[in-house]
Amino acid sequence: MSRKLLIRCCLASFFHLLTCSFIFAQQQVSVADYFYFHNREQNFSIRAWIPHGTFSLSSQNQFLLKELCTATISGGYHIKGNAVVLTVSHFGYSKYGLFTISSGYARAFAHRISFGLQVHYLLHHAENYPKRHSLTFDLSLYGRITQKVGVGISAYNPANLRYGLTGKEKIPMCYILMLDYKLNDKVLLAVGASKQLPGFFDVTATVCFRDKFYGFIMDLSLKKMDIQFSFWWKGFQFDLGGGFDYRVGFSPRVGGQYFF
Repeated sequence: MSRKLLIRCCLASFFHLLTCSFIFAQQQVSVADYFYFHNREQNFSIRAWIPHGTFSLSSQNQFLLKELCTATISGGYHIKGNAVVLTVSHFGYSKYGLFTISSGYARAFAHRISFGLQVHYLLHHAENYPKRHSLTFDLSLYGRITQKVGVGISAYNPANLRYGLTGKEKIPMCYILMLDYKLNDKVLLAVGASKQLPGFFDVTATVCFRDKFYGFIMDLSLKKMDIQFSFWWKGFQFDLGGGFDYRVGFSPRVGGQYFF
């Protein structure tokens, strides 16, 4: 075989592989998958509807202060409506922060409803103060009413557990209700309501758009506005965005996921 023919065959194979990779990237993440993955922290049970295993890294800088940074690494195994997820995150910096390890299981039943349970270990650390260890959990449900409509509910710390296991200060409880509607293969709309005890009540409207190689999600609530732009290449998803609190300021965020 001549050198030119060999080079031509190699280039043809390379472009064929590249084309297949782009086709795979288009097909593997639907607009519903994109929305579910974005809202996985608000309702853990929707993890059961994501058809791919995931590995993700993300970082957020709250209000452009270096002392208020959050770094998160997460991995999930998904198969036939079952999902097992492990997440490790740290908020703060070397002198003060919150280290969290979360592990959970979600399962879908009869292609209609899913249930999720997630356990959280919390470690508060501050310079010159003893460390404080805490445990809590969250429960969540999500149901597909029709092929286009879904509704979910979640409760964080429903048992009203306390920091330090036996301390006096209670871990805040949070309840979230959300309703989503798939307009077409590219657009999904959602609305949600959340109540933290003690704390605030908030209502959020969401627009989720997914095209061949890019997409975005915009959340608009009573407290803040959040937007995320995403790009897909092969099995990777790259995220860039942030949130704007109406009273405090801007918090940039960057992240990446691999779907396998």
